[in-house]
Amino acid sequence: MPISPPVETFIDQPPMGLMDLFGRMRSFTDDHNFSGTLPVVWQCSDESQKIKKSLFGYVYDCPVFNLGRVGALIDPTRLISASNHGHDLVILGGSHVGGTEESGIGYVERVHGKVAPCCGMLHRLLMPYLVLYQRAATLVTLFRGPGGLKIEIPYKYLLRKHTDEHDHPHLHLDIERLVDGEPLRDASQGKVYRLNLEFAQHYQHNLTDITKEPTSIDKLLDPTTFHFSKRLSPESHDPDTLLEVSIFDFIPDIVTSAYPHRRIADINTWRQFHRLAAYLTDSFDSGERNILVIAGRTVDHTIKRSSFIPQFGFWMQEGRALQARYFNAPEINELLNGQRIFSPEKTFLEYAEIT
Repeated sequence: MPISPPVETFIDQPPMGLMDLFGRMRSFTDDHNFSGTLPVVWQCSDESQKIKKSLFGYVYDCPVFNLGRVGALIDPTRLISASNHGHDLVILGGSHVGGTEESGIGYVERVHGKVAPCCGMLHRLLMPYLVLYQRAATLVTLFRGPGGLKIEIPYKYLLRKHTDEHDHPHLHLDIERLVDGEPLRDASQGKVYRLNLEFAQHYQHNLTDITKEPTSIDKLLDPTTFHFSKRLSPESHDPDTLLEVSIFDFIPDIVTSAYPHRRIADINTWRQFHRLAAYLTDSFDSGERNILVIAGRTVDHTIKRSSFIPQFGFWMQEGRALQARYFNAPEINELLNGQRIFSPEKTFLEYAEIT
């Protein structure tokens, strides 16, 4: 059983404007004696992220070093190169989603006017699993019969071996969590069972309206009742595979969310943040560097205008890894909101040395 990621309501904090966010980060690093500060990002290589990156560099008066890959995958070892470009490090990163949400998917309008899912890479990864879940949630049905609640499970799930692995994902029901005992009879698509008593008790309020007419199990098919299988290659360096391997254990949590696109972005950010933090404390020769990491979800309102939701924080002073501090979502927002907003003296064109 994998460790559960933070619950959605815990990390869904209020968004910050980018200049407010960067100004607060700059005030914090100035107040805590950061010097020779190099701004660093890991984020998706989407055009909607470029102005954000430029503004981050503008506030710190230094162009930004990049640690990220498509899909907001991080390569922590690039910090070795970054350390040769500056002394103290302030790192911002995480996944992004489109600000217009429809049916749990975030969309943004591209430059040619086409509205498209954003982040597209996360959307491509998500959809095969989401379709499998939605199909199962529709095909598995509940009804009330003699002796109480019944469940009908199609043969396609009953005959599927849990050990099977294919190049495409498959959904497996954890049958014992849904049924009570042996099948009662055959049905048109599968077999009918008594509904698992523990399941029925857990969802007793949701089940009060169940009648003799079969109805889809829908969202009651929760992450404890199914899992996915797929043949994956953990040693692969392909970005799609790296991303899928990283979040595979958490996909049941993702597809059952009311906002699956947002959820996959948040879980990817959570995984990549802790990967970076572990590298900073365990493997990176930081010397006496000060390091601040802010991770969260970027919301793309347009391809030019974004806001940022801080969700995770890490602060290490003078290379002291054992005293490094971690901040959860409420804590990092409280820390940032307590800072004044630094305002650059230079104009953006002066920062870019354009005369």
